[in-house]
Amino acid sequence: MKSVFFSGLFLVLGSCTSASYTDYDSQNTTLDSTYNSNELEELIEPYRVEVNQQMNSIIGFTDSALTAFKPESPLGNFVADILFDYVMKKQTRPFPDLKAENIMVMLNFGGLRAPINAGEITIGSVFELMPFDNTLEIVRLDSTGFMQLMDYLYQSHGQPVSNARFELTESKRKALISNQEVDLKQPIYVCTSDYLAGGGDKMDFLKNAKIKWNSGILLRTIFIDYIRRINQIDPVQIDGRMKISR
Repeated sequence: MKSVFFSGLFLVLGSCTSASYTDYDSQNTTLDSTYNSNELEELIEPYRVEVNQQMNSIIGFTDSALTAFKPESPLGNFVADILFDYVMKKQTRPFPDLKAENIMVMLNFGGLRAPINAGEITIGSVFELMPFDNTLEIVRLDSTGFMQLMDYLYQSHGQPVSNARFELTESKRKALISNQEVDLKQPIYVCTSDYLAGGGDKMDFLKNAKIKWNSGILLRTIFIDYIRRINQIDPVQIDGRMKISR
């Protein structure tokens, strides 16, 4: 197959704000685009094989499927608990006053794109769960921001959380962090994704926070490392961390 394209030579005179085109020469050039598709397949095949091998690499097992549903679900609890475990095991923390009594995890169900099926868990399984390159970010909320967080949880009928329990009704907002009633006079840290910290899924209370820290670590990488480390996932329970009544 033959194709034709036009090449042009421009001589530009003048300053950055004005230009004068004093010469233009156009000619037709013929290109041979008969590259054999079989040759292209042979070129990319080794990379395809390598990627498939990595995606099919087994990192763990589960006897029961982990699925997501509101207001609380096994999959939501599982991924939120992994992030809490990761932050609390870090030897160096981004905020000196960060501790179990003032940090919680909050994600969104919309970011969990697939269940983890019973049986072998592969790297590809985690990519299907979270295909986006979201990183771990920690946001510091004041009392106003945390009240808006609870309003959001009520209006959205729940999201994945960890190290926190909520009882929410139209007229009541109750929250525990690390099984202790929240002290609204103290800052509260929310471990989340950079997407949500930037106001994704209409979480403006996170976007408007003045103090944030981004780890640069992909959530997906944290999940893969955790599953590989524990290997066998025990059944994940719904433990009442998200109670919403309308």
